[in-house]
Amino acid sequence: MNTTSLYYLPKWLTSKAVIVFFIAFALCTVVFGYPMELRYATISILSVLLFFLISQGLTRNYVRKSERSFIKNVFWIGLIVHLLWVIYCYFYLNPEYYGTPYGDGADVEWYMPFGQGIAQWVMDGFPMSFETLRKLYGGGIDDTGYPIWLAVIYLLTGTWGDFGETLIPMIIKCVISTYCAILIYRTAQRHYGEVVARIACVFVVFNPNMIYWCGTMFKEPELVFLCCLFVNEMDKALGRNAKMTLKALLPASLIGLTFFLFRAALGLVAFVSVLAQVVMASNRIMSTGKKVIAGVLVAIVLAIGYGDSLLIQVHDTIDTIRSDDQQVNMEWRSRRKDASGRSNQFIKYAGAAAFAPLIFTLPFPTFNTANNVQILQMMLSGGSYIKNILSFFVIFAMFVMLFSGEWRRHVFLIAYTCGYLCALVFSEFAQSGRFHMPIMPMLMMFAAYGISLVHQHPKWRSFYVIVLVIEVIACLGWNWFKLKGRGMI
Repeated sequence: MNTTSLYYLPKWLTSKAVIVFFIAFALCTVVFGYPMELRYATISILSVLLFFLISQGLTRNYVRKSERSFIKNVFWIGLIVHLLWVIYCYFYLNPEYYGTPYGDGADVEWYMPFGQGIAQWVMDGFPMSFETLRKLYGGGIDDTGYPIWLAVIYLLTGTWGDFGETLIPMIIKCVISTYCAILIYRTAQRHYGEVVARIACVFVVFNPNMIYWCGTMFKEPELVFLCCLFVNEMDKALGRNAKMTLKALLPASLIGLTFFLFRAALGLVAFVSVLAQVVMASNRIMSTGKKVIAGVLVAIVLAIGYGDSLLIQVHDTIDTIRSDDQQVNMEWRSRRKDASGRSNQFIKYAGAAAFAPLIFTLPFPTFNTANNVQILQMMLSGGSYIKNILSFFVIFAMFVMLFSGEWRRHVFLIAYTCGYLCALVFSEFAQSGRFHMPIMPMLMMFAAYGISLVHQHPKWRSFYVIVLVIEVIACLGWNWFKLKGRGMI
């Protein structure tokens, strides 16, 4: 075998990543104390082992399998893993720690009643306008998409107590979350070839952060699915051999419009990325005539579907960037006390200047019990570690595409990913793993491509070793930050 060719996820990456995870985990526990509960530590450890070791084995075992066989097996294996997690959450984890089958009540305790209210509104024959109904429950337009989705499920399946209200939607989340891997596979296949596509597919299906949210009633799985669907459909419509017609662009544009019912800033980023493709893509990928047609058709869809509200959203986004809302929020967080009566005094120093250089990498893993209410951060510490490690390959791929000029072949994908990250930098949620989810599958795809580039040049693997050392230091620094800021060390 040619050692410079990549056929599957290489062992030099996975074995080192697993070893360094245990080193970082052990050092944070021994140096600072405050160890996580055993069950949280177990979830974190299993997340890393599942992602790296099973991904490596699966890509290797299926290297000679047909495309159909690969997709079929990855989908069903991934779905089983998702369902096992949901069963664990529904019957044990959520009732044990949150007192509900759906987990944390934040936002969810508004989403579910609103969804039920919409379902009842339909069954009653629409006794009032939807706008009146929305105002009864409160919330903005960009929070109505998910309750509408829940209402559809409730109308189709009935609300059979907790089973119908929670477990059935969770099972559906598992199916669409798993299918995201197939959508990313198709996208990566068109841009980076079969091997990168298979690695990206496996990365997505075993990503612990994506799996986690299926065990809750938050909207993240649906939002991520819409993102993957939009990217795949719009990428096909804007591709080299695509016919630039309304019929080709309309489905992807309509999917993009639904973002404004889930998270308005994401909808804005989605269509700005299309504009970037129209303006900057290589003429070999997209001719000038096709660019004009695409720009006009997408503009028409936006104008009809969203109208003046789009201009309002653009204005609000610009105002947010210009304002000091982020800093005010961080100062409030530094004064807010947790269940133990402590607050982290260091948070007030965080802001766009600190987040921007790290936005591909955030958040860092929480390996210590800084406070008893950060259950989510501890359970997702393995997923955060994985994102930290793979961010090296994402950044590496971005630099290679930039300096080689290859970026002009992938403008839409790059603009979508970087555009959303830029929006996060100036928001109040740059350090929140939940708000990184809409571009998580894209990051997995770019990471797979970055791995292929590093593998082709063995001398570059030394940088990976340096990254692993930096990751250990970063883990120690982050956990010191959380504990020291609360006066616990």
